[in-house]
Amino acid sequence: MNYLDHLEQHCGEFTEAFPIEELEQKNVQILKFKDAPFKETYTIASLGLLFHPLQTEDDSLMHQEIMMSAEQPDVQDEIIYLLWQLAEYAMRTGHAFDAAEYYPLPEGIFEKYQFSSVYVTSPVYFDESFFLFETDSNVGNEPDTVLPVWFVPIFNLRRNILKNTERINLKIFCLRQMS
Repeated sequence: MNYLDHLEQHCGEFTEAFPIEELEQKNVQILKFKDAPFKETYTIASLGLLFHPLQTEDDSLMHQEIMMSAEQPDVQDEIIYLLWQLAEYAMRTGHAFDAAEYYPLPEGIFEKYQFSSVYVTSPVYFDESFFLFETDSNVGNEPDTVLPVWFVPIFNLRRNILKNTERINLKIFCLRQMS
């Protein structure tokens, strides 16, 4: 099974591809899947980012694909643009997206909804078998392991809560280490 098969197994058959020349030159595409993870929603995901190894904080390499889901049809173009920018960022910097990180939104993205950032997480509304793609078939020179990364838009208030939670958790950890 290749990664596209894995995507289609969990998201249904892709319904549309969005040609973005800058990404296509790097063998990356943006695809749309209808009714995933729920009826009346859609998921837009990258395909091909997995061929660009990304470095984690501990200097190991990993392979990722990025995705975002929505219900509102009016934000589709904004999601496509955002995933394009995030894919370009990953390939330019070589850095993997880490869970619980957040990235500020480009100007004009999701302004109608007043979101300030996107939060990095695993695709929690999908079946657990979607969280990690593993194969030993090496179809098309794909890596053996790929981590799907899901972006969720958040409000400024939510971002501040996440920052404060991180600080509190660090303080608790330090206190435990001292005792």
